[in-house]
Amino acid sequence: MKQKILVSIGVIAYILGIFYPNTTLAQFDTSKCNQQENESSCRKRLSDISKEINIIQGGINTEDNNQAELGQEINKLTGEIRKTGAEIQKKNSLIRNIKTDITNKEDSLQDLNDRLRREKESLQKIIRKRYELGDATLFEVILSHKSISDFYEDAPAFSYVQNSLSDSFEIIDNLKVEIFGEKSSLEEKEQEEDEAKYFLQLEQQKIESQKKERDQALGVSRQKEASLATLKQEREREAATIRNKLFELRDLVGGGISFGDAYAFAKEAGGKTGIRPAFILAILEQESNMGKNVGTCNRNSNERTWTEIMPGPLRYRNFVANGRSCRGAASPCSWRDDQSIFQELMEKLERPLIGTPLSCPIGGVGWGGAMGPSQFIPATWQSYESRIAASVGVTTPDPWNARHAIHATALYLSSLGAQSQTYAAERDAACKYYSGRGCSAPNVRNAFYGNGVMNRAVKIQANIDLIR
Repeated sequence: MKQKILVSIGVIAYILGIFYPNTTLAQFDTSKCNQQENESSCRKRLSDISKEINIIQGGINTEDNNQAELGQEINKLTGEIRKTGAEIQKKNSLIRNIKTDITNKEDSLQDLNDRLRREKESLQKIIRKRYELGDATLFEVILSHKSISDFYEDAPAFSYVQNSLSDSFEIIDNLKVEIFGEKSSLEEKEQEEDEAKYFLQLEQQKIESQKKERDQALGVSRQKEASLATLKQEREREAATIRNKLFELRDLVGGGISFGDAYAFAKEAGGKTGIRPAFILAILEQESNMGKNVGTCNRNSNERTWTEIMPGPLRYRNFVANGRSCRGAASPCSWRDDQSIFQELMEKLERPLIGTPLSCPIGGVGWGGAMGPSQFIPATWQSYESRIAASVGVTTPDPWNARHAIHATALYLSSLGAQSQTYAAERDAACKYYSGRGCSAPNVRNAFYGNGVMNRAVKIQANIDLIR
């Protein structure tokens, strides 16, 4: 036990003074960890904290084991104390009974002594009478007004009584010897039981002393565990602060989200869809730089609004009228009506039509209108809206809500075959996320997108490993 206590103290000393002699919580400025020039030192500190937390947890585990062992020993000693106490109580009861028996014997001896005294007094009276008869003179007889014949007639009776008393003396003496012997035997038994009780009391004191030591050791262990737990909490808070500063995400609409929260959302969504969290976040980084770039069109200061960058109902009607094809259809034509879907979504979300940022057309040509960190076009968002709502537990999911957007990305990637989590499957799903076609599709130059996502996923996975 002493060795284990010394080991625990050594662990604490190692953590507090030896492992990081020049780095303390007060010395390290976590507020600068979101600045590029401090990133390397912050990552180093985060890695060191992770190692330190593991060591602290090892100390906590050691104290838990010590407390379990001490608890077992204390329970055992408590049982022995109770057992010894019960034996002492039995001895006390036995000794009380012996004392009662000794008292009874002493009373019996006293009764016999009283009886013997009374009978001796009777004998003495008889003897005096006898001697008085034997020494009496005729003159004395005459003076007693008693005839000589009457006086001598009493002599046989006196002799009989005398003989009877002598027999009684012998009986009483024998009883006294017997009772005295029994009393002596009881006194010896009392002495033996007193001695046995004494040794039981010594044993009980020894056990109680051992239990007291274990109780004290248990208290010390609990104090050490509490100190270690407090130290661990401090380090975990510092680590969380560093992670949040290192990996801040900024949603230009809603005020930002930490990397820790983004990872928590991706982990939650990945658990429901089977998509790797690092791959989900890599898509978001590729699409919107983790929510920092959600589009510059449709802002209050921008002339290109949602009606200009999205296909509308006229184009969609031409598409339907031409048998759901734009080949040979009346112009303009589009397979989707993003404007109507966007307008309906904004009404449900109570967002302004003008002022909610949307992506602009790439290079000024084609269509824009992609929404939020995941950059879903309205038609695609509508096709997944019910599944997104069920996944996040809301009635109307919001493309600009980071958690909703991350769940939407996971659901879409699941439809694109990324659940196997192999390099080829994830890369191909990334290309389809970008253009709707795989990385090896003919006449489609989108492999750059899949390659970029997979490279980002490697770096993001390293950041996730730091959190773990």
